[in-house]
Amino acid sequence: MFIIHEDLAKYDAKSDFAKHGQDVFVYNENKKIKKKKKVVFEKLHLKPELKINKDKPYLLYSCEGVLMFVSSKWKSTYYIVNPITQEELTVRYTPGEVFVCALYFCPYTRQFRVLIAQLQDTCCTYFVHIVKIWKCEKIHSSISFNFLPNSFNPVVVNGALHWITLHDLKRKGVAPCENGIMVFRMDKEELFTMPHPPVSKVCKSNQDHLAMKLMVKDDHLCLCNMILPWYIVDMWWLEDYETRSWIKRYKINLLNERIFPFSKRLSEREIRHRHAWNVKFLYLQEGGLLIYLIHFYGEEIYLYNLDRRTVKKLELPREKLLASREWALYHKSFMAIV
Repeated sequence: MFIIHEDLAKYDAKSDFAKHGQDVFVYNENKKIKKKKKVVFEKLHLKPELKINKDKPYLLYSCEGVLMFVSSKWKSTYYIVNPITQEELTVRYTPGEVFVCALYFCPYTRQFRVLIAQLQDTCCTYFVHIVKIWKCEKIHSSISFNFLPNSFNPVVVNGALHWITLHDLKRKGVAPCENGIMVFRMDKEELFTMPHPPVSKVCKSNQDHLAMKLMVKDDHLCLCNMILPWYIVDMWWLEDYETRSWIKRYKINLLNERIFPFSKRLSEREIRHRHAWNVKFLYLQEGGLLIYLIHFYGEEIYLYNLDRRTVKKLELPREKLLASREWALYHKSFMAIV
C-alpha cells in the first residue's frame, strides 16, 4: 500500500482548506479481482480544524501510518499527522541550518522520533528529537560525520534506518561511494556508513546517486540502481549484513520492447534528455518491482515480476491523474503520535 499527496500548489489562492480540509489518497491492490489487478483508490480526509489546512504542505515522510509534511509557506514548520485518528502535532526547526532526515518509530522506546542534522560548514551534528517529550538529544557517530542523506523515506531493516548518501560536505562534487549508504542504529542511536555495492564503473558524481533507491525484501536490504542513459537497472541484495556482502540478483533492461510497453518512449531522444529522472522505483511487493513513469501525457504505474520477467500496468483513476505528486509507503494505523 502506498499513499499519494497531490501537489497543492496547483490550486489557486481561493482554495479554502481551513474551511473544507484537504485530502491524501491511498492506493492499494484489490486482490479480490483475479483476472486483472486493479488499484483501489481511497481518500483520507484531513479535517478543516487541523492546523495543516492553513498551509499547502509537501509530504516528506511516512512511518507506521503517521505522515510528516513540510510547510510551503514557512520552511521552519512541519506537521506530523495521523490521517486515521486526526491527531496532529506541529514542530519547528531553524530553516537553512537544520536538515530533517527522518520520522521514525523507535521499537525500543515505543516513541516517534525525528532525526535532524545541524549543518556546520563541512560537518554535521545529528540530534534525535523525541516528539512525545519535546526533547532533543545529540547522538554520536563512529567517525567525524560529514555526510547528508537523500530526502527519501529511509529503509528500515535489521533495527536500523538506511539512506543513500547524497553529500559528502568535505568533498563536494565527489561521489561518496565508499560511504554510499548511511545507517542509523535505533537501539544505540549511532550513525555510521557502509559502501554501496559496485554498481558500475560510471559512478563518478553525486548525480549518479540520484538514480539509486534502497528497498527491503524478505528482511534483506536491497539497492536498485538505474544506469543512465541506457536505462539498465541492477538489483542488489545485501546477503550478509555483518560482512556487508552484496550480490547482484537481477538485471533489467527498461528498453526491452518485448517486455516493457513504454520502452520506445524512453529511447526517444527528447524523453531521454528532458525526462531522464522521471522513472522512479517505488517499492518491492510480492516479488514485483513497482515502477512509476512520468511522461508528457500523464503518469503510469507498472508492476514488474522479477522472476517471471513480466510486466502489468496498474489502472489508476484517470480523473485524478496529475503530473506532480508526492509518494510514500503507507499502512493504516491508530498509533498515537504523543
